Amino acid sequence: MEREWVVLAIGDSLTAGVGAPPEQSFVQQYIRLAETSLGRTILAENAGRSGATSGDILQLVRTDPAIKAAAERSAVITLTAGGNDLIQAAKRFYFDSDPRHLMTALKQYQRNVAHILETIHAVKAGSGPYAVVALGLYNPLPEFEEAAFWVGKFNEHLRSFNSGSVRVVDVYDDFLGREDDYLSDDRFHPNGEGYRIIAERVASVAGYGPIAEEPGA
Repeated sequence: MEREWVVLAIGDSLTAGVGAPPEQSFVQQYIRLAETSLGRTILAENAGRSGATSGDILQLVRTDPAIKAAAERSAVITLTAGGNDLIQAAKRFYFDSDPRHLMTALKQYQRNVAHILETIHAVKAGSGPYAVVALGLYNPLPEFEEAAFWVGKFNEHLRSFNSGSVRVVDVYDDFLGREDDYLSDDRFHPNGEGYRIIAERVASVAGYGPIAEEPGA
């Protein structure tokens, strides 16, 4: 009997697919690309939580038994985090112009992502080949210099994790100047086309190698 193939998607509203119909989320579009490439059915386990911060996601990964079980079975795990950390800090910055709000959020984000990845690696120890695909942030407000600076800082920190089984997807340049094409009516979340770009970038970075052979083989 063939083993079931699973892709686990962990994260915030981008993982949940807010801004587009469910079948146009980046997770579902990536699954379709993988199924076409491999010629087999792949199950998507979507653990996206709209509004989740990196701290919320860390808590889920550490404590939710369903997510742990899905991670154990998954050869590709995607992660979106940081957007809500940045938004919450930006709101506080808006009221008092104190950049320490943003710096604190940046440092906490880096710590949380490190712990998320450590937790995933511990769960996956001895399970065979796998890839964790971490998505960087695009900038929905490129007209604001402060937004571009801090989105860049968050992405810079995320890229520091890019090694071994962790592959970082940078979509900043893909969205820059194409916001009208790739953002939904809320002007924050991607539309179906935006999610298509993300799915294709995930495929280009992760490929399908980790799910092209039996885990543990």
